[in-house]
Amino acid sequence: MSTKVFGYNPDQKEFPYDLNHAKDLLKQAGYENGFTATIITDERKERINLAEVLQSQLKGIGIDIKITTMEYGAYLDTLANGKHEMYIGGWGNATGDADYNQFNVFHSSAIGEIGNYSFYGNLETDKLIEEGRREKDQQKRKETYARAQAMELEEVVLIPLRTISHLAITTKNTEGLWMNPVGFFIFNEVTVK
Repeated sequence: MSTKVFGYNPDQKEFPYDLNHAKDLLKQAGYENGFTATIITDERKERINLAEVLQSQLKGIGIDIKITTMEYGAYLDTLANGKHEMYIGGWGNATGDADYNQFNVFHSSAIGEIGNYSFYGNLETDKLIEEGRREKDQQKRKETYARAQAMELEEVVLIPLRTISHLAITTKNTEGLWMNPVGFFIFNEVTVK
């Protein structure tokens, strides 16, 4: 989650970059000689570029990636129906609250079209997400979502790569433009002197 989203956990550890450990994990999983997989993405240039970078990097540990680019509707249909091995996607946050990401991306009832394209299902994670929805104490909600995120990262449901930050430049004659916590520009009350 973005640092601006309620429930973001600044203490969450990131995956270390360790090629030797990655090779060891492949060996332990029975893929000492690597494997071949297909990664799908839509036609956005930045996602295609990212797929090409991943293809190059994974080759270094013996994983041969084929990239398939799809029209956006076909891409979403493929994801929703689980007809993919790997994918590059994105998920924004329209509410500024962890529940939006947590429920739609990780809850087992959101598998498929709703947004859980990893087809992840874990009853403990579901319970934490539901607890976070019900809890009124904001500090307790943060702690609950931190536990859910730790479980999701431990199980490597998906690998978060980046968060986009938005920037706006205006003149001193512009008033009323603001950005909400999730990066949407709000123009409703903009005036120019």
